[in-house]
Amino acid sequence: MLTTAVRYLVRPMDVGDISQVMEIERDSFPSMWPSTAFKREIQRNHLARYLVAVEQTIDEDAAPEAEPDDIGPVELPLLPLRLGRWLTELRRLFGGEEEAEPVTYQEPVIGFVGVWLMVDETHIVTIAVREGYRRRGIGELLLIAAIELALLNKRGTVSLECRISNDAAIALYEKYGFRRLGIRPSYYSDTREDAVIMTTDRIDLPSYRTLFRQLKAEHRQRSGNYVFDFF
Repeated sequence: MLTTAVRYLVRPMDVGDISQVMEIERDSFPSMWPSTAFKREIQRNHLARYLVAVEQTIDEDAAPEAEPDDIGPVELPLLPLRLGRWLTELRRLFGGEEEAEPVTYQEPVIGFVGVWLMVDETHIVTIAVREGYRRRGIGELLLIAAIELALLNKRGTVSLECRISNDAAIALYEKYGFRRLGIRPSYYSDTREDAVIMTTDRIDLPSYRTLFRQLKAEHRQRSGNYVFDFF
C-alpha cells in the first residue's frame, strides 16, 4: 500500500512563484509600500538571491534524498542561475526584448527569504511565512537556507535588521549566533519603529559550523523532512 508524507522543499524563486510570494508579503507586511519588485530582483539584481519554501506530498516508502551535513569548499563565487534566469540574461545581453510566458507553479509556496550577496557578507533583506504555516519551523528553515546559501557562496558573515519589538525573531537569530550590533532609529516607515542591527561572527570557522550542524539536526528532528534544491 502506498503511503505518503509531506515534506518541505526550498529552491530558488522563479517568475512563476511571484504571485504567491506577493500574497505572503502583503499578508506579512500589510503596511509596507511599495511592494518588492520581485521580477526585477530575480532577473536583474545580480546581488540578490530569493528562495521559496514549498510543500510537497511524497511517497513515504521512497529512499530519502541526502542532505549535506556541511558545506565544503566551493569554487564558484556565486550560485549558478536557474535555467529561466539564465535564458533571461542571454536575451538581455543580446538584445532580445520578447520574454517567454512565465511558468505558474501549482505547488503551494509557504514562505520565502531574500538575501543580497555582498563582498564578504550575506544580508537577509526579507523573510516571511504564509499565515497558517507559522509556528511550524518554516521561518527557521528559511533562516537555515540563507546561512547555507552564505556558506555555499563563501561569504564570511550574515546580517539583518529586525524590529526591536520582535522578541521571538530576535531570540531565534541569537540562537543561530547573531549578535546585536546597534540600532537603526525609526527604520520602519509604517510605525517609525527602531530596527536592531544583527550579525554573526565568521560562519566559516569550525566553531560556527559545529553549532550550525547541531541546530540543523535539532530543527529537522522537531519539524520534519525537508530538502534543499539550490546546491
